[in-house]
Amino acid sequence: MAKKQPRKRNPVAHHLFINRGGVHEKSNSAKRQEDKRQLRKLVAKGGGLSAPDLICAL
Repeated sequence: MAKKQPRKRNPVAHHLFINRGGVHEKSNSAKRQEDKRQLRKLVAKGGGLSAPDLICAL
């Protein structure tokens, strides 16, 4: 049996795949969720501001 010749590919589409890489950053929603988790941990731990602290800060 003869070997099949490789199919010609679209060079434009191939070029787009090459340039697709980049820095992987967290999305804004992921950052927001992480902030919410940290805030909940802080409040549950008792590290949040109390009422007298808020009054003094004003």
